[in-house]
Amino acid sequence: MERKLLNNNRKGALLIILAGTCWGVISIFINYMSDAGLGTMQISFLRQLFAVTIFALLILSKDRNLFRIRLMDLGLIMLCGFINGVVFNFLYFYTIINSRASIAVVLLYTSPVFVMILARIFFGEKFTAPKLVALVLTIVGCVLVTGVLGEGYTPPPVAILTGVLTGLAYALNNILTSIAVRKNPPETVTMYTLLFSFIFLIPFSGAGELFSICLAKPSILAVAFVMSIVTGVLAQYVFSMGLKLIESGKAAIYGATEPIVGSLVGIFIFREEAGPMKIAGIIMVITAILLIGREDQNRKDRSEPGSEDLLE
Repeated sequence: MERKLLNNNRKGALLIILAGTCWGVISIFINYMSDAGLGTMQISFLRQLFAVTIFALLILSKDRNLFRIRLMDLGLIMLCGFINGVVFNFLYFYTIINSRASIAVVLLYTSPVFVMILARIFFGEKFTAPKLVALVLTIVGCVLVTGVLGEGYTPPPVAILTGVLTGLAYALNNILTSIAVRKNPPETVTMYTLLFSFIFLIPFSGAGELFSICLAKPSILAVAFVMSIVTGVLAQYVFSMGLKLIESGKAAIYGATEPIVGSLVGIFIFREEAGPMKIAGIIMVITAILLIGREDQNRKDRSEPGSEDLLE
């Protein structure tokens, strides 16, 4: 039983890390589409449009029963879609526009704090010493990765507030998805989360302008299609799968691979500077991930028959 739990923890960790990696490369697609003239909500709308279409086709070809969902859970997943599609995007993009991208990323990764508090309230997850140390390493590491300490810049108070609320929105999505996948298949949760995210983004899409821009530059649709597969379908699905296997608090730490990958994309693709503080931040986040993984291994070792004899 304990061995199965450890295997689930490892699999869940890898799935959340993969989701973070997928989200971390999103800047490649966003920069191209932004330069082509699309606004942030229009980019989000195209991403969700392709993502929900692709995922629906995959379910049709695999098992149509995955479209079935308990009516009592529909409101919960609708809330996931609203937070994921509208609330998070609005707060995150507002923070970026009214401060700086690095500030937005740092404030977003206050989310593990909210996740651990909410996971304690909803799921009774314990605050362990390794988890708290990993939390500190993650937050400090993210601060160092973004280079915000060396910018000598103070964002407006409203941008700080929206940035922290972004972290809260991310945490709520984490918790609500965890609840949803306990009662429904991850494929079903992913499908309806993407669907409701798309529906709630329609009023903000500027459909007429979006159509004109895509007509003038059809390559936007190809880029949006690939972005939807990587950062929409794959990321959301493996994220839901991962949350079915591990604690929400641990998932929040593993998800910190997103800014690490984003930083590496900036260094190797956009030729951004890689200073010692950024490298130190990457090492700290990786250390936090290894620390959480080691906690699971230690728990498994203590529970194995004969482990007490070995310690004597």
